[in-house]
Amino acid sequence: MKRVHVTLVAAIASAVHLPVHALSFDPGGGVSVDLDTTLGYDAQWRMEHQDSKVLSAGGNQIVALVTDDGNRNFDKGDMIQNRVSFGSDLDINYGSGGVFLRARGWYDEVYDDRALAEQSNPILGVGTSKPFQKDGIELHRSEIELLDAFLYQSIGLGESMLDVRLGRQVVSWGESVFLGGGISSAQGPVDATKANTPSLELKDIFLPVGQVYASLDLNNSLSVSAYYQYEWEETRIDSPGTYFNLLEAFGPKAAGDIVDLPVSGAFPFEVRRDKPDEGQYGVAMRYLAESLNHTEFGLYYLNFNDFMPSIQFAPSQGLGSYATLEHFEDVKLIGASFGTVFGDTNVSGEVNFRNGQPVRLNGFHPDGQAFYYSEADTLQAQVSAVHIFGSSAFWDNLVLLAEVAHNRVLDLDKDGFAQNNLDLDLSDISSSLHGDRSASSAIARLSADYFTVASGLDLNVSLTYRDDFNGVSAVPFTFVEGTRVAGLTADFIYTGGHSFGAGYTWFLTSPTDILEDKGRLELEHLNADRDYASLYYKYRF
Repeated sequence: MKRVHVTLVAAIASAVHLPVHALSFDPGGGVSVDLDTTLGYDAQWRMEHQDSKVLSAGGNQIVALVTDDGNRNFDKGDMIQNRVSFGSDLDINYGSGGVFLRARGWYDEVYDDRALAEQSNPILGVGTSKPFQKDGIELHRSEIELLDAFLYQSIGLGESMLDVRLGRQVVSWGESVFLGGGISSAQGPVDATKANTPSLELKDIFLPVGQVYASLDLNNSLSVSAYYQYEWEETRIDSPGTYFNLLEAFGPKAAGDIVDLPVSGAFPFEVRRDKPDEGQYGVAMRYLAESLNHTEFGLYYLNFNDFMPSIQFAPSQGLGSYATLEHFEDVKLIGASFGTVFGDTNVSGEVNFRNGQPVRLNGFHPDGQAFYYSEADTLQAQVSAVHIFGSSAFWDNLVLLAEVAHNRVLDLDKDGFAQNNLDLDLSDISSSLHGDRSASSAIARLSADYFTVASGLDLNVSLTYRDDFNGVSAVPFTFVEGTRVAGLTADFIYTGGHSFGAGYTWFLTSPTDILEDKGRLELEHLNADRDYASLYYKYRF
């Protein structure tokens, strides 16, 4: 079954970024081999001074203690990335099947043998200085990893076609483009270390997991798909002390500032981790309604374990306690989507209902502030559009891509611990939540193409703006009012597989305005002083 509504967008993308195959040959016996390799260099610099309101987390010393390492470690003008990298895709095809492998690697000099900034602990009044936590920072400094590795086979069943894949792979459903919390975000982990650029699309940060996937075209209009994941991995977060890390309890091997304090026994604080069971699955059905403007509709059911951790911290004796990074299990998702084309505009959207989605509660334990998440029923809807303006005297082609999303907490699980220990009446949903029941966000990207600005050289200029304009969502890692970010990039594409470019990202969040309006800063506001500039070069062969 063809996905008609995406054909227009795919054609534009392929026109600007044509693949180059360095190695493509047929060794005989019906076998064909394609190998694509990309070599790259990326450099980024901090372009803004540290903001005292961000460093102090809006005056919350406890939060500031575990959120400031990444900020203090880099001054204005410091390099925050100095990385060389490679990526290779190998496709070995035999008839209607084959094997696909994807590997990548990198080395970033910024995170090699660098110490965290000397800083004063606002509670204990002592200084700390330590190298990046070794186990966690290795992922940022250097790595060679095998990502996708799967077998694939197409099988004819009468007039139908069954496609099967087995191994480490990405399966992504739904219609979300930029904004998280959609159907696809429940299907696997993401590499959030790559998600600090506002123009980055979700499809570029998904990480593969081991699973078996099958899709069957029943006829030209109807198809069904399903997957079973026998492997679970958590979302990859920026490590403590790195530029974009906002909470030292998160990230690979994170332990947090408190356990590293030089005062023995001052805070017997421990970060404990859970690992959920494997065994996640999903089913989907898609129908192409030719009589309804060739609109494609989709229905989905997923059972998944949350890929993002929820920090559970309810002090039992002052600050002497432990925090658990919990991944909620067996979250149920029911979703629907549509996609169609009206003239030069591609319009798509989706809605998903979740049972068991973790949300943060607004609780205070008798012995101190608590960070506590409980299960809830939530709903999120989003709509996106891609409009092609075409050529004019000012550009050869202009494309606008926009997306808006809204989520809401429908009901709370009657959590016994929360009701008995956090002084909450969970029947009053609004007052029980840390944040709001509803929140919204919007993002738009305007891209202009200039073909043959010089012999063999094309230019693409993109401007992206995101605004979480309404509500602080109790659903973590979605939408937080006051968060605004803009990005400007210029990408040059040269014949022979060369590309290079420059960009600038502005974090337009205003801590002063937020404190005046809300009285506190959320974690998502703490990147307000992290503006950065970037350069890159890639060679694909």
